[in-house]
Amino acid sequence: MRCVMQLSVNGNYLQSYAAGSGRISAFLMLWLIICVGSSPFSVVVHMSSKVGLPAVLPCSVASHLEFDQTPHIQWHTLSYSVFERMGPEQFQGEAYRDRADVPEELLVRGNCSLFLQDVRFSDAGIYDSYLVYGESNIKNRIFIQSVHLAVIDHKAIKSVEIGADLILDLYTYQAEQVIFQNSNETDWTVLWEKDGVINKKGHLKKRDNKLILSRVTASSAGTYKILDSEGLALSTVKVKVTEPVLTKETETLQKQSALGKATMSMPSLNLIALFLTFNLMLQMN
Repeated sequence: MRCVMQLSVNGNYLQSYAAGSGRISAFLMLWLIICVGSSPFSVVVHMSSKVGLPAVLPCSVASHLEFDQTPHIQWHTLSYSVFERMGPEQFQGEAYRDRADVPEELLVRGNCSLFLQDVRFSDAGIYDSYLVYGESNIKNRIFIQSVHLAVIDHKAIKSVEIGADLILDLYTYQAEQVIFQNSNETDWTVLWEKDGVINKKGHLKKRDNKLILSRVTASSAGTYKILDSEGLALSTVKVKVTEPVLTKETETLQKQSALGKATMSMPSLNLIALFLTFNLMLQMN
């Protein structure tokens, strides 16, 4: 069964027509129940993505396409138009500019999946996909599928040796600030802000999409949070600082060095003992 919504119908006409007959309203409700219940695309697909990473919202219209048909696809949320494509022509919603796409080479084969880049917390929600068809003045569209996208933050636990470098992944250009809480304290300290407004540790440097804390000390242990412009945590990293672990080679060299020092000190002790013995013999004579 094909559930079709005609876009050119006048809403006021429908409202007055339904008001004139309770049976029409009941019929429309029954039609919606049958339509949604019988549609193979009515199940909501649930998926999740970590903030800052790409996400692909699945969609397929292969069964609806004619051999010579140019697919016309739409993606919407409850509040926004996300993306629309008909052949090479495309439209991106303002909130998804330069981040959303349905690749044309996939769409012609019936794959209408929505590709999102640099996923944001605000992207979370339900996305509906539609296949649009008809003449230019009268358009109809077929509901394909709903996808519920959940966006979650990054969490990690790291162990770093004293004197080594701690590397914090920013994951996304949404990162605005890094705050730190020492393991023995309750207050949070701002360590870094975008564009270098604040950098309370002179050895905290940004390289590519990472922050590098050089020459870690014991006081570097604690929790690091990377925040976006809304103060939401993009990433939370718990850091444990440990003593350097000596390799077998290093341990052997240290033992050899200590043994060498002890051996070098032996002649000095022997000379002192010999000198004292010689003095004692002279006194006895």
